[in-house]
Amino acid sequence: MRLPTQLPVSGWKLWIGLVPVAGLVMATVVGQPPATVRPQPSYQPIRSQMPPTPAPQPRAVDKNGLTDKDKNGLTDKYVDSGPELSLGECIAIALERQPSLKAVQASTAALEIGYRSLSKMGTAATLLSPDLEIRKQQAKRGFMATSAEYQKLHNEIVQDVIRLYYTAVYASQQQQLAEYTVFNLEVFVNAGRELLEKEKDPQLLEGFNKIKLQIMEDGLLQAKKLYVVAKLGRQKALSGLREVMGVDAQSFPFQLKDKELPLMKQNVPLSVERVVELALERRPELVLAAAGVDAFRLEVYAQGKIPFRRVVPTFASGADIHAKEIPPSLRTTFDYRPGGILPEMPTQLVGTKYDRVCRAMAFAQRADAVYEKARNLIIAEAETTFFDFEQAAERLRYAKQQDETSERLANLVDANRDSRAKDQLLFAQVTVAKAKADYLQAVHEYLLALAALERVTAGGIRPEFPGR
Repeated sequence: MRLPTQLPVSGWKLWIGLVPVAGLVMATVVGQPPATVRPQPSYQPIRSQMPPTPAPQPRAVDKNGLTDKDKNGLTDKYVDSGPELSLGECIAIALERQPSLKAVQASTAALEIGYRSLSKMGTAATLLSPDLEIRKQQAKRGFMATSAEYQKLHNEIVQDVIRLYYTAVYASQQQQLAEYTVFNLEVFVNAGRELLEKEKDPQLLEGFNKIKLQIMEDGLLQAKKLYVVAKLGRQKALSGLREVMGVDAQSFPFQLKDKELPLMKQNVPLSVERVVELALERRPELVLAAAGVDAFRLEVYAQGKIPFRRVVPTFASGADIHAKEIPPSLRTTFDYRPGGILPEMPTQLVGTKYDRVCRAMAFAQRADAVYEKARNLIIAEAETTFFDFEQAAERLRYAKQQDETSERLANLVDANRDSRAKDQLLFAQVTVAKAKADYLQAVHEYLLALAALERVTAGGIRPEFPGR
């Protein structure tokens, strides 16, 4: 059974009196602080970053003013401009300019005004509306829900900025590595062509032939395709980062300050039990669900306050129950993706007092199930995210060993460049490039796993990324 890295959580809110807004694509929290202060897992950047990708040597310019890089289609027309921004600066800009956060803030302000106006109604209003005091309590629960919704969106934006920032840095390093690999493979391919043109004796060619040259040329084209993927992947990551930050490339150009992915080290042991504990203590989804449960239970008492009317409005008539879009559950041979439960409440209940109270109790019981399901999903997501982190950490450890082995292989290639076995040299060079690419990918996945842990625990685990 494979759980996804981010499970859908039933995040719903009750906003009494005024309309709130739908959220973005991310998820986090803040609930009650832990009762006791415990040392939190800490992640510090290692002083030395990843060894820089070797840059290719400058190429000679031909009579048309073109370099080898131009001829091979490796020219990058996307030139960075503007000031350099660190990760912390990008997060600060996103939290200030992201329209989704502004919308939640505006809705919260509107709800607060409605709540204050409702609180000012005194005894005279209670005589006309016996359920007024209960409606005030429901409005208070709605106000609590909006605060949790704001924190949830806040944490999601932080995770998205981290993810997109380091994805752009990762793609940039992959682009440099692909460029370096293309130039090296080009050397071997050209040497192979010259060897076949000059040497006609098969014995002196030591098994090298046109078939092997064709295979080498195919490998060179594969490397060029990887360069294109990395180049455009970086632009896509930057485009997403600008959207999260609420800026555009024309009016707010900027560059990333980090040129290499940082290596992070863990200072405090981490367990799946601790991750689940932090998630249950701090996730705002539980605050949202708990506020909803209270509001639904209060509706039972509100209906009991009005004995003689046959049609009585519920809190849903003066509020908007906004349910977040929840994907349907998916069960395949390899994936299990459970879906959440949405709350239900009609705008009015019809019938005798007994009938209305009984129906309100049924909806309140459904709200209890919504809370229970949300809690189960949070536990499952916390466990899955921890296991993804463990997997990323283990993969990084082996990728680093593989990268160190590839360095020795690269030294052997340099020492045997005059060998006639050009296909073997090219294969070795591809192996070196693949090991370095795998190492970069492992570091990238490890950083994303750390960012996911921060969101899942609602800041209970907070990695100290450089420049934050």
